[in-house]
Amino acid sequence: MDYGKLDAALARAVDEEDRDAHARDLDVLVRLGAPPTPGQRERLLAFDIEGGGRTDVTATLSRHGIEALADLPWVRSIALAAERGPM
Repeated sequence: MDYGKLDAALARAVDEEDRDAHARDLDVLVRLGAPPTPGQRERLLAFDIEGGGRTDVTATLSRHGIEALADLPWVRSIALAAERGPM
């Protein structure tokens, strides 16, 4: 996995997930280098990510999904999504 693409909070969460047999999927923000091509959109859909023509997409991914996306050259970065509190 290309840890250089993960923010610090996500890298810690992924490491904790490795040690936790009951780990949950993580909410993440995926930043792409450019709007996805049709082939890249198909790859994103394989992870249940519907990005359309956007360069920032959100997803709920397992550690393995994060690992697979981090290794794609057209993915610029992946960050742990901030939890939203009440408004």
